[in-house]
Amino acid sequence: MRNNLPTTYVIRPYRRADRAAVRDICVKCSWLGSYQPDRIIDDWIWAEYWTRYFTDREPQHIWVVERTSDGAVVGYLMGTADVSRVERYAPRLFPAIVWRAIRKRLMRRPASRRAIISMLRSLLRGELALPPSVARRYPATCHVNLLPEGRGRRLGPDLLEMFLERMRSLGVPGIHAQVMSINPVVPRLLARRGFSMIESHPLTAFAFAEEQAIDLQTWVRLL
Repeated sequence: MRNNLPTTYVIRPYRRADRAAVRDICVKCSWLGSYQPDRIIDDWIWAEYWTRYFTDREPQHIWVVERTSDGAVVGYLMGTADVSRVERYAPRLFPAIVWRAIRKRLMRRPASRRAIISMLRSLLRGELALPPSVARRYPATCHVNLLPEGRGRRLGPDLLEMFLERMRSLGVPGIHAQVMSINPVVPRLLARRGFSMIESHPLTAFAFAEEQAIDLQTWVRLL
């Protein structure tokens, strides 16, 4: 007999056992919500760069979406009360990332080589740098990833509201989010939650894989 009961989900705090699932979701949602390996250098490097600080240093600000039928994790929000902590931690990731690139011979692959050069050029140009004035006034930040089955169920807004409430309780003055202009979903979510865009500039980090021009938008909200 077929079970036609609707699938339900619950949002709960992150547990250490969720680490592998969170990293896997990060990779599966790596490009505008889908997995496109030609746009990322390496699955492990991508997950390491985007999740390692949060899972290992600030896990109290991670929530996951769990499928109630079997306990599978299908999404998450991870964030920080102070983005400067992430920036200070980032250099610690580089030795392992470089060793991974050497061991996997990524620079010998034309696609990986173009990706690495493009991203390094973008970093040297300061395209990913957050203006100090924004970091002071809006120090908190977060990002959300949901597998397709978890989308369209208001889980994203609910996750964001949980994070906003936590930041308010900590006395954080404001929150920012940086979004690529080619992602239409996140700006709509942010606008509906009271964010406004204060800055936008060209981002060339993914020019090797994307023909259309990309701007990096900065959205902010006072708490």
